[in-house]
Amino acid sequence: MSKLRQKPDKPRSNYPLFPHQNGQWAKKIAGKLYYFGPWSDPDVAEAKYLQDREYLQAGRKPPQVSDGCRVRDLVNRFLTVKEAMKDSGELAERSFRDYHKACERIIEHFGRERLVDDIRVEDFDDYRSAVAQGRGLHSIGTQVTLCRMVFSFAYESELIEKPLRFGQNFKRPTKKSMRIDRSKKQQTHGLKMFEAAQCRQLIDAATPPMKAMILLGLNGALGASDLAELPRGAIENGWLTFARVKTGIDRRIPLWAETTDAITAYLIKRQSPKDPVDKPFLFLTKYGQRWVRTGPSGTSNIDKICDAFNKSLRTLDIKRPGVGFYALRHTFETIASGTGDQVAVDAIMGHVNDDMASLYRERIEDERLVKATNHVHKWLFSGVGDDE
Repeated sequence: MSKLRQKPDKPRSNYPLFPHQNGQWAKKIAGKLYYFGPWSDPDVAEAKYLQDREYLQAGRKPPQVSDGCRVRDLVNRFLTVKEAMKDSGELAERSFRDYHKACERIIEHFGRERLVDDIRVEDFDDYRSAVAQGRGLHSIGTQVTLCRMVFSFAYESELIEKPLRFGQNFKRPTKKSMRIDRSKKQQTHGLKMFEAAQCRQLIDAATPPMKAMILLGLNGALGASDLAELPRGAIENGWLTFARVKTGIDRRIPLWAETTDAITAYLIKRQSPKDPVDKPFLFLTKYGQRWVRTGPSGTSNIDKICDAFNKSLRTLDIKRPGVGFYALRHTFETIASGTGDQVAVDAIMGHVNDDMASLYRERIEDERLVKATNHVHKWLFSGVGDDE
């Protein structure tokens, strides 16, 4: 009978493994025995144990050490492609920032060195739970969509051999749950729009640039990004001709006299641009910068329009959760739809409609657009819709 080998002592008292008779360092985890390396190299065995421990405790197979695609490789490749699209004008700056932030969250949650093809359904479930903290259903849906987009890119770009399984739970919230959630928020905080008297309060209290921007939000449903990108040459003879930044849909909007007067008053005091590249834009801050711009990091977003607008809401004591500058678009849509001409309203809003009629429709008569904006003007300035 062969003589049994003499087991070595642990390298230190708190060494997590024990010497198994088969010549390897071992550990029993969740009732099962695992081996991590030969007695001759306790440091390597400990490192492997620390690397695999969390997976084994969770009853999962540890990732194999290989040259496969890791999370850091995936997000770098994904962002490189998206940045090229941004540079070519195919992708909006804001969308690129959203992708970048999503990739930062993915790295933080899954780990830079995690093998992509090791990620399992339960990992995506955990990620959904993590991003749900402190977010509404719409925001949760956005984060799920962005994450699925990044990991689907891995297979589509041949970074992994098989597509990942996301599971049944890693989806956007259902339309029904969104409707229920919206109803609850409306019951608690009111409609996501402003009443006519509130709009007049905001206009009267606004600085010259904010007054012009608020009126453009009510007159033509322009959002903060639209206003930040609006060129001076877009306004001519009482009409604004400018594609919506988010969708690229061309818009032709008749402007009220109050709107053009506010723009004229602002232009008298308009600051010269700090950077010559911003010279074409209509609205600049008192420091000569874009109102909505990329932060110093290149991936963060600075939105001074929403900041100033929210400050005015708080000053006037009409601030409500979830209601900011974008609620002006909600206000326009809600009131303008009272004309019954949804086609004209959608054209001013810059909505994307993929129905057959939209594909064939080449233009909309100016009279229909004027009717929609006049309907909102009457509601806003006549006082008919004010609360008693």
